[in-house]
Amino acid sequence: MKTTATTLLVLFGAALGFLPPASADVNIPGMGSGAYDVPSVGGPGDSVDKAPICDNRARPKITKVTPDPMKPGDKITIQGENFGKKECFHGVFFGSGGPDGAKTSYQIVNETTIEATVPNVKAGLGKLNVVTSGGSSQQVILIQAK
Repeated sequence: MKTTATTLLVLFGAALGFLPPASADVNIPGMGSGAYDVPSVGGPGDSVDKAPICDNRARPKITKVTPDPMKPGDKITIQGENFGKKECFHGVFFGSGGPDGAKTSYQIVNETTIEATVPNVKAGLGKLNVVTSGGSSQQVILIQAK
């Protein structure tokens, strides 16, 4: 009698109480034969909201801010590159930027122009920070007293 290594392993495993995992194709009527054929259950969460597609590799760049110098309350125009879509834009900040800076109201005109209002920040040299999903860009600005 000729035996193979697989046969010996199965016999040895069975003697020790270990059996190799079994595999079988199961076909349940009405359910299809695989995961891709399983019908959707449906319900209130059946639709999926699509998240905006933001290019996280496109770093924003501020090229010009007018007027400069500026005062608190002034409306300014920020021009640049890669400001992105409205859904991918995170904000305009004065000071250190991000949560530590003074966030301001702004309006996105297009992917290269933003209009903002200078918040009530102290006079002197400061930073203007534009934050998008691709990163941030800073520009040094001069803020005059009211």
